[in-house]
Formats: sequence, structure tokens, C-alpha cells
Amino acid sequence: MRPAVKSVIMGSQDHRDRGHMETGYARDVGGRAEQQDAVAVFASPDDTRHLLLVADGMGGHADGARASGTAMATAGRLWQACDGRPSDPAAFLDQIFRDTHEALCAEDRPPEARPGTTLVALYVDGREAHWAHCGDSRLYHFEGPKPVSRTRDHTRVQELLEAGQISEAEMGHHPAQNQLLQALGVVDSIRVDFGRAALGAGSRFLLCSDGFWEQISPAEMHALLESGNLQAGLEAWVNEAARRGGARGDNVAAAACRVHAPDRRHWQQALRATIHPLLAAGLLLLAALTILFWPL
Repeated sequence: MRPAVKSVIMGSQDHRDRGHMETGYARDVGGRAEQQDAVAVFASPDDTRHLLLVADGMGGHADGARASGTAMATAGRLWQACDGRPSDPAAFLDQIFRDTHEALCAEDRPPEARPGTTLVALYVDGREAHWAHCGDSRLYHFEGPKPVSRTRDHTRVQELLEAGQISEAEMGHHPAQNQLLQALGVVDSIRVDFGRAALGAGSRFLLCSDGFWEQISPAEMHALLESGNLQAGLEAWVNEAARRGGARGDNVAAAACRVHAPDRRHWQQALRATIHPLLAAGLLLLAALTILFWPL
């Protein structure tokens, strides 16, 4: 497992009024011989924007790890190219997926022999969240104890769920769970789905590979997202997912972002910073008017 966390106070005045964001990520090899899941969090130089990603590689040990690593490397290159400030978040996310897919398809192999990877990505800027995904790595969006949405898996079992043949709880352990309909690198034409939401003080996002969501319920995800320390919560629940998966369990990866309520001290400081110059200017104006109109 390679955990990392970044907790920041938003740099500009209006961002700070919206609170601050905390991010983290963790992964575990589970019962597999090699880690093929990849996870990363990138921050802009001024720490006001973040990009979170989770990828689940496939195609054999070396190929799977290389495919998910290609997604992370592509995202990092594009993030640096725009200095962490994409002008069009949806187009930026789409480019990550298209460039990763093109890189994996560049090998002279038929689609069924190429390395492939799922990918889910989240961009947050303090005001809005934008996300995209391909495959069955998921994003859960919480605005309370229950998710208000999750990404739609590109799998056969998702189709069975929508046809009413299985329940949500049955998806993770269904025999057809591994039947992907979309993934980067392994189909000629990819489908990328997008989402968007305004951020509030209670906004929470969890990105995870199937090795995580197959073992951890939405109620447990909410408990993770409400942990006193987000990084510690991620590590604990990723470890728990790997434990539940057992000796033959899948790799596990997860990343999370949560928005905290504004700090009252920051609001008070901002108010004082605004009022004091106005008060001083008012006093100067009053003094000037007094001198100007004082009877001689």
C-alpha cells in the first residue's frame, strides 16, 4: 500500500468561504501476486484544484500494471501541461481517457491481446466537481449518509441490474461480474461517461476499483468518508476490503475527497479585513468633510 494525503485550506477568499478540501488515497495488493490497480492524487501549485484517479489494469501481470500506470502517467503529463488549471474540465478529463486509450492501442496487437485498464477520474476546483469513467471502477457521490449517485458500470451485470434480474447487492459476487463491455485499450471505440455537481460543505466523493466496492457497502463507505482522519479511514477500509477478499481476492484501490464546512475564524478574519479599510476610509472622509465645511 502506498498512501498519501493532502489537506489544504483553499487559497483565495471566495474558495476559503466554501471551506477546505481534504484528499487521500490507498491501495493493497490483496490476494494477487502483483499490484495492477493504480491510484493518484494531483494538486495544483496553489492547492486550490485537485485531480483524483483510480485505474484497474488487465491483460496479465506486466500488461495490467503497465496499462493502469499509463493512465496515471498520462494524467500527470496533462495536469502539468495546464499547470493544474484546466480551462474546460470535461474536455480535460476526456483527453486523459483518449490519450491513454491511444497509447495502449499503439501496440501492434489485436484488441483482445492488448493491455487494458478501467479508469475513473475526479476533478474538483472548490466550486464544482467533474468526473468521468470507463469500465467498472466507480465514483460515489455523497451528500449525506447515502450516495446521491454512483457511476454506471460498463459491465454485463450492470445490464442485469437495470433489467431487474439482480439487485445492487448481488452485483459484486455475480458470476458475470468480470465481463467488461468497455475499458481503455481493449476495444476499438471507447465510451466515456461524464458527471458534474456543485460542491457544498457536505460534499464527499469516493473513487474505487471493483476490489473495493465488491467488499465494502455504501454505509461503510459513508463511515470512511466521515472518519476523523480521512487518510487513516482509507487505509483501514482498503485493508478491510483486502481481508474480506481473502487469499484469492482482487487488488484494492481507493481515493477520496471531502469538503469541510468553512472555518468560522477564516470568515471572521475576512470580515475584519473588509470592514477595517472601509472604517478607516470613512473616518478620513468624515475628517475631510469636517475641515471643508467647518465654519470659519
